[in-house]
Amino acid sequence: MMNKILIPLLLLITQTAFAQSKTEENNPRGGVLYSRVGYDSNHIKHIILRGANKEYIEENAVFTILAKNGKEVFRGKIKFWGNKWQNFWWLVDFTDLKTEGEFTCRIETGNDHLETGAFKVRSNLLWEDTWKIVTLDQLKARIEFRDKNVVKHGPEHAQGGGWQDCGGYLREVNSHATMIVGLLDLLEFSAHKIQTSDQQKIVEQILVGLDYIAFCQDKARELGKGEGAIIHEWPKHRNVITGDVAKGALCFTRAGHLLRKYNKDKAVEYLQRGLRSFKWLDANGAIHHPGGTDFHGRVQPDDGYSRIAHGAPKGYKRPEEWKTRDIVMMMWTAVELTKSGEEEYKEYAVRYANMLAGRQISKDEPEGKYYGHFKAYASSDHSEKAWEHHHMGYDAGATFPHYIVPLFEMIRLWPKHEYVNTWRTIIKDFAYGYFLPACFDNPFYLLPMGYFKNEGLLTFSGLWHGMNGAYGSAAALALEMGKFTGDKRFNQIATGNLQWIAGLNAGIAENGKFVSKSMIYGIGDEFIGSWTKIPGTICNGFESDRQFYYAEPKASNDGPWVFTDEGWITHSGGWISAISRLEN
Repeated sequence: MMNKILIPLLLLITQTAFAQSKTEENNPRGGVLYSRVGYDSNHIKHIILRGANKEYIEENAVFTILAKNGKEVFRGKIKFWGNKWQNFWWLVDFTDLKTEGEFTCRIETGNDHLETGAFKVRSNLLWEDTWKIVTLDQLKARIEFRDKNVVKHGPEHAQGGGWQDCGGYLREVNSHATMIVGLLDLLEFSAHKIQTSDQQKIVEQILVGLDYIAFCQDKARELGKGEGAIIHEWPKHRNVITGDVAKGALCFTRAGHLLRKYNKDKAVEYLQRGLRSFKWLDANGAIHHPGGTDFHGRVQPDDGYSRIAHGAPKGYKRPEEWKTRDIVMMMWTAVELTKSGEEEYKEYAVRYANMLAGRQISKDEPEGKYYGHFKAYASSDHSEKAWEHHHMGYDAGATFPHYIVPLFEMIRLWPKHEYVNTWRTIIKDFAYGYFLPACFDNPFYLLPMGYFKNEGLLTFSGLWHGMNGAYGSAAALALEMGKFTGDKRFNQIATGNLQWIAGLNAGIAENGKFVSKSMIYGIGDEFIGSWTKIPGTICNGFESDRQFYYAEPKASNDGPWVFTDEGWITHSGGWISAISRLEN
């Protein structure tokens, strides 16, 4: 995301205020990190200790969980996790505590002790305390924010509706699509937990988002870009990006059957729009229309393709091929078209699944010790990264991380298909060759940025800005994996990625220690982020360099060194997709 109205002073403050320095005050010996939103009683419950050296916590240290009245309710031994990101990490595991209430944790190490503040444990807590604020409340405020920008930038900045999606004037199609996917997940997986009146409000917001994408589809036709094409953003960024069209087609077609019971006329309209976008993509192939610009209006080299983000070698020429993540979106769209009654698109879904299988990195030719993830392109020897978003060109909106969710749906829909074992193998190899070991490579179970040749697995280095949206999507994917395999370790990954956003993260250097904070603005006992101060906003989060700048991806600079605070609805969309599945 980028913000054209960012002034230099604000840029300086937001990008450096939480950077680690070499002073004792801002680079402390350690800290006790815990969820500032709280813990679901039926999921893993961890507190993590961060230390600059291994002597920070002694070998036989123990922890005690205390109730609000001071009574001990749980005790255990602290486990040393290891070294990562130039720090040492210890694990406090109190998953077996099922009692609901408010608690604190006391760490006893030698003659010293450390303590957390109060935290909550409750059944279904992450859902109950966040879903409505992150969706209905935030989106209502973003409509108001959009209308206020008309005063600053002119009436065209409200044409077509939609939400103000970040900290400035932008209304990108890709970010709208991610939020819409989250809202549709609410209806598909969690409608039984939502009052009828709130279901209708969710539908109203889905219409706000989809009608804006429809507006951008109509504008593309008016601009001569083709029937079914979708421009990136109105009014500034009128280029067409293949990934935008693929995500737009998905949202239209999925809404075509999920909204039938709520608004039949709109459902029919959206299905037809989805068909037009799908047919445009099928006819045009993996093209990218030129015209990508950055937020200063400058044309980007290769239309915004970044070799740094992809881990591609210097001088690498972007091939005229489908991005792997776009193949997954097309496969998903074909599945949704089939579910909507368009049976002829079943074979399209199968065709794209076969293309994906051909790009999977094999066990015989792994990247380091990892296999089962995917090449970025059929002809490339570098792998797809979890997050490639930047600028306003080719890579804008490249955010859904290895999101093979439609494969699970294909297996459920067509369990006797001749290729069903191929689909199962794709999932199994990805799950156990890459996803599980890669996420377990750090104490938080975070989905890494990806594998970079000669550098290995990196989590933060190489980001244009923090990827909290990927962590929400990774949690949703992990929950699908857990349901599919029965392996509870995937549920640990889901909880870890969500709790990173909820406050169980690397922490901010503050008053001589690392202090964890919720990254959902307005939720949790301590929270940070969001230029707009809109409650429910999830900010960009941690990275190794300033937001909107690249640190070349290297193991030597990989770490959560800088907190970045711009809020973007893509992050919220990922969060909603995960919590919608959490109790299912």
